[in-house]
Amino acid sequence: MVVCDVIPNPPRTRLVHDAEAAGCLALDGLGMLVNQGIIGIRLWSGKEPDAGVMRQALLDVFG
Repeated sequence: MVVCDVIPNPPRTRLVHDAEAAGCLALDGLGMLVNQGIIGIRLWSGKEPDAGVMRQALLDVFG
């Protein structure tokens, strides 16, 4: 089973933690936020941003 959370902050919500503990594949909301940003940057600038850099920057901000 796959569990998807839409909450980006904190990235490891109780839902994500509990889903992983139950053996599910858990996707955090941070991935959704990063991919929305990538689409916006691509549409507005035509440039391809680095998802890893964006995710790490958000992790640094969110703590």
